[in-house]
Amino acid sequence: MSKQLESYILSGNFKEAEKLYQIMDFRKFDDEIIISAYDNCNILFYTFLHYLLMKEESVALHNLAFTLLIVPLVPIEGAYHCALYHAQRAVELTNEQDTGDLELILFLHTVPDKLVSDEKAIETCHKILALDPTNKIAKSSLKELQRKKTK
Repeated sequence: MSKQLESYILSGNFKEAEKLYQIMDFRKFDDEIIISAYDNCNILFYTFLHYLLMKEESVALHNLAFTLLIVPLVPIEGAYHCALYHAQRAVELTNEQDTGDLELILFLHTVPDKLVSDEKAIETCHKILALDPTNKIAKSSLKELQRKKTK
């Protein structure tokens, strides 16, 4: 089915691609989109996800869009900026209660474009640690940010 989904997306036939999406297990769909985007590095994969998000917004689709933009489509100008939007929407949709989504914000603090300020990263670390006091990513990031702040 992956070649069929890929073919529909690359030809702009989003209605047919959506039909496949609706009958697929989401994990399989996620994998196929990422693999196809690696193989083709085409913005149409992101456009298809945007098409789906306009019909039914979900955290899972925002997370997939985020991953698509920071991994296979990262060479495209503005990919990190678009990824920030999807990370912020996922955090909003989960009412800041999902550590994984909050970690996406922290990740964007580390990219070359540094889209998240030190202050926002510190705030995000505290939110994560309030939800999960043992979170290693937040602890490590907070320690590094505090060290940087004292220099």
